[in-house]
Amino acid sequence: MRLKNKKALVTGASQGIGKAIALQLAEEGCDVVVHYHENWEDAETVADTIRQKGGTAHLLQADLQKTSEAIQLGEQAWDVAGGLDILVNNAGVSYKKHFLDVTVADFEQFNNVNFQSTTFLTQSVARNMVKHNVTGSIWTITSVNGIRPGLGLTLYGATKGALETLMKGVAMELGPHNIRVNTLAIGAVQTDINRGVWGNPALLQEVNDGIPAGRLGQPEEIAGVLVDLIASGSYMTGSTITIDGGLLLMRGYGKLGPYRDA
Repeated sequence: MRLKNKKALVTGASQGIGKAIALQLAEEGCDVVVHYHENWEDAETVADTIRQKGGTAHLLQADLQKTSEAIQLGEQAWDVAGGLDILVNNAGVSYKKHFLDVTVADFEQFNNVNFQSTTFLTQSVARNMVKHNVTGSIWTITSVNGIRPGLGLTLYGATKGALETLMKGVAMELGPHNIRVNTLAIGAVQTDINRGVWGNPALLQEVNDGIPAGRLGQPEEIAGVLVDLIASGSYMTGSTITIDGGLLLMRGYGKLGPYRDA
């Protein structure tokens, strides 16, 4: 119960990595605001699991394609939980598309969800942390593709790279207020968002061959590291922790070739 009496908002917590983070925070005694976009039933299951184990969970919906809803989410989460000590920016959108096929709609979706809404949600929560003298912890889930581009992931990686730079600046500016700001750059993790990879044995083998650990990561492994770091109250801010099974040590996967119009 290292986080007893602490309160957290986790975005995209109805499934995958966000779900694992929410559940492990709750196991450490943290009250959790579970954010979701469309999957109310999955989010309610997460909240019920927390409550059945004696924890406290609140459910909030927001479409992070709309910056106004992201800002409102921060305010609502603060009010419903009675303050926040922890923010985990986990929600994001990811899919592959060759740069020459990228549309304005693609750009807007990646930018709005991954970057813009994350920026202003963080600002909303941080303002209240500063106003109420909260010693806070803000973590943002980014990606190894924000550090090294992946084939078909140029635009996705650009938004994650933007978050990497943004959060280091935020860490500097919030440091005097005792608010720690860090990022977690993750590699290939088995979630619904990449079912097309782990559901295809041949493609999965190709991906695994490019990872020294030889396999995809699991959401619980990501959550375990993050919750330990939050609970430690460590002297760390403006840092990026990479959890990728060694993927960045390798060349990655996929073969370069000329563009072919579909």
